[in-house]
Amino acid sequence: MVVSSLPTTTNFVPLGAFASIHKPSESSFASANATDPTLILVCGWMSAYPVHLQKYCSMYAQMYPGATIVLVPSHLSIFWTPYTALRARYAQLIDVLEAHGYREGNAKILTHIFSNGGAFHLVALNRVLQLAQSTPKKSIPRSPSLLVIDSAPAAERFSRIHGAITAPIRNPLTRLAVSAFVSSVFALIWVQKHVLHTPSIVDKMMSAVRAVRALPWMDAKTPRLYIYSKADKVMPYTEIDAHALRTERDGIDVRSVCFEGSDHVSHARMYPQEYWTAIRGLWKEVSEGKQLQ
Repeated sequence: MVVSSLPTTTNFVPLGAFASIHKPSESSFASANATDPTLILVCGWMSAYPVHLQKYCSMYAQMYPGATIVLVPSHLSIFWTPYTALRARYAQLIDVLEAHGYREGNAKILTHIFSNGGAFHLVALNRVLQLAQSTPKKSIPRSPSLLVIDSAPAAERFSRIHGAITAPIRNPLTRLAVSAFVSSVFALIWVQKHVLHTPSIVDKMMSAVRAVRALPWMDAKTPRLYIYSKADKVMPYTEIDAHALRTERDGIDVRSVCFEGSDHVSHARMYPQEYWTAIRGLWKEVSEGKQLQ
C-alpha cells in the first residue's frame, strides 16, 4: 500500500513514495499550545485501508492543530529491503525530523505505532536514522516525547497474522501473491527458531521496541503507552502484557490501557473517549515533566 492512494481530507501530501505529511496552516500553528507536540509520527498496520489511518491523523490534527503529522503506512517490502535502501526511501522523512531539530533535542515528538507492522517500521526507522548520523556514536539529547503502542507487539501465529493481512485485500491475484509472501516469512521464522536456533525477525523486533532508545530521541524516561484488548484475536493480550512488564523491569516508564471488548487495532473506535484521553493525559505529563523521574 503506497501513500499515493491516501485521502487528502487532512491536507496530506506525499513524502516520497512510502510516507505522507500534513503541515499545519499558519492560523492553526499560531493557535497551538506551546506544550503540544511539534511532530506526530504514525506508523500504520499491515493492510490498513488509508481511510482508517486518516481517522487517527484527523483526530491528532484536532487535538494538536500546530503539529506536523507524518504518516508511514506499513508495506510488506520492509521485510526484504536493505537498510541502506530504506535510508534512501525515507530520506525526506529524515529531512523533516532534522528540520524539527530532533538531533539537538528541540523536537517534541509523539510516535504512534499499530500492530507488529507498525513496530517493524519503527525498528527500521530507528536503524536508518542511525545510518544517517554523520557522527554515529554522538548522543542525541532526549526531547519531550511519547511512544504509543497500539495492539502490539506479540509473537506471530500463522493463522492469525495470515488472515489479518490477507483478508482486507480485495484483488484475488494480489491476495494470492501476499499470501505466498506471508507464508514464506513464516517459513523463515520457523527455520530461524527451530533449525538455526537463533532469534527470529519477530524476536529481534520485540527486543528493539523494548530498547531504551527505541528511537534516537528517547530514553528510559520516555513513556511507552501500551493500548490493547483482551478480545484481540490477532495479538494475544497476555503476550503484550508480558512485553510491557519486561519493558518496565528494564527501568523504562510504562503505562498500559487494556480494554475488554475491542478487536485488533479497533480500540479507538469502540472506546474513543478512554483511548484519546489516555494519550492526551500522558502527553500532558510529558510536557509538564511529570513522567518518571
